[in-house]
Order: sequence, then structure tokens, then C-alpha cells
Amino acid sequence: MNTTSSNLARSVLAGAFAFAGQAQAANVVVNSSFDNDSGNPITTTNGTRTISGWGSIHLYNHTYNGTEGPKLGSVGTFPAYGLNDDIVFTEGSGLSGTYKGVGSASQTVNLATALSAPTMTAIANGYGQFSFSSWMSGWSGDGNTVATRLRFFDATNGTGTLLGTFTLDRGVTTNQVNTADKIVNPGGANNATSMTDPDWWALYESQNTVPTSAQSIIVDFVAGTGHVNSGGNDWYADHVVVDIVPESSVALLGGLGALGLLRRRRD
Repeated sequence: MNTTSSNLARSVLAGAFAFAGQAQAANVVVNSSFDNDSGNPITTTNGTRTISGWGSIHLYNHTYNGTEGPKLGSVGTFPAYGLNDDIVFTEGSGLSGTYKGVGSASQTVNLATALSAPTMTAIANGYGQFSFSSWMSGWSGDGNTVATRLRFFDATNGTGTLLGTFTLDRGVTTNQVNTADKIVNPGGANNATSMTDPDWWALYESQNTVPTSAQSIIVDFVAGTGHVNSGGNDWYADHVVVDIVPESSVALLGGLGALGLLRRRRD
């Protein structure tokens, strides 16, 4: 990473800590970086692992070269960023052989447990705001495109009435904040490709109002625009974040897109 990028990394990281303290944001996603409970990297290159918060999934570590361009391990200057930046998700029995039947990663969060009472009151009064972000890519050339999905429900266990669905789709550039290539190689020849090719790592983020009756969320992964199931769904994601704040703090959410470039782990 060049000096300019390194300085940007440090400034954005500093902003991340400032945001966390000033806005009192709460990332309700458990283990957003897919690390194990101790926070150390899982260095397997095959097989399944039960990952805290996500269930049993097939996991690759950051040295896997199935994606195009820079890996997330090349982004950032602080330890542990991108250690498990290649996560393979399959839907049901979408894959054959070794990985047949490996479930798609999904997480249900009880907001009443994850958030403070004042924040829950703010949500009930229509003053809750959220920022939803995810890094995503696909395996090179197989046509598998991922989207990260956030759904709000009015029961505490991810059931009841569906109140709203928000999707970050790697198959389009809507809600795209940046790409790994643009951070690692600013102004490089592949910057434009990294934006439109779903096999390159890219960060997406959207912000909106939390539905007033929301009591829980489910975060999972679905087919993105242009997805072609060629023997299974090779879907890659990292740093999936749902930050929720009262509206009084929403002015500070504007910097969250930059924060997402190099956000610290908040698992």
C-alpha cells in the first residue's frame, strides 16, 4: 500500500473509533467477520466450520484465489482485517460432492437483546436509523453472484410479520461504496472493472429508517442480479454490519461509507 493509501487507512480508522463513541451505534450482527470465537483466523481451505452467529458453512481463508483482483487481506493497516475474507455460502443441496448439503449462512438477531432500552424506544417512536453494509464477491468466472439481505420482523425470533427487506446486490452498482482494487490501486487500470465485475471484492452500504414495530432481524444471502447457478452457489462475503442508532445520531451516519472501507471488527 502506498503512502497516500496508508494515510487514508489511518484517518478512516480513526473516524471509525470516533463514530462508535459519538453516535453510540450498535452493530447487532454477531461475528460480522466470520472469525471463530477467539477471534483468531481459521486457516482451513476446505470442509465446513460452525462459525459463531452463522451456523455451519463452508469456509475458505484469505489466501484462496477464487476471486479476482486484490483480496481483502490487502486492504487496511491493522491486524485481523480480512483474515477470513473468503466465505463460501451454498443454498441447501446446491453443491454436489464434498459440500452437498452445506447450509447457507444466516443469522437471526433479537433487537431487544442487542440494543439498549432507549434505542428500542426510539425505534418504536419512528426515530431508529440503520446503516447496512457488506463486502461481497464471487468466484471467478462461474456466474455466481451474491446479494446480502436484511429483513426486519415484528417478533423477537425472526418470525411474525415481515416489516421490510433491504438487499445489497453485488450484481449491480447501486449502493456500492468502494472496491478493494480502488483502495489498493487508486487510479489503476482495473478500477472500473472492479466496480462492475461481481468477481471482484466491493463494499456496499445502504441507510434507512428501522420499521417502528421491529423486534428482530434476519441477515442472510441470496442470488444477486445475473446469478447463474453453475453447480452451486459460490458466494463470498465479509464484514457484514447492521449499525442501529437513534435519529439524534443519524447525522453521523454520513461518514459510515468511508468507515466501511477499513472498519474495525466489532463482533
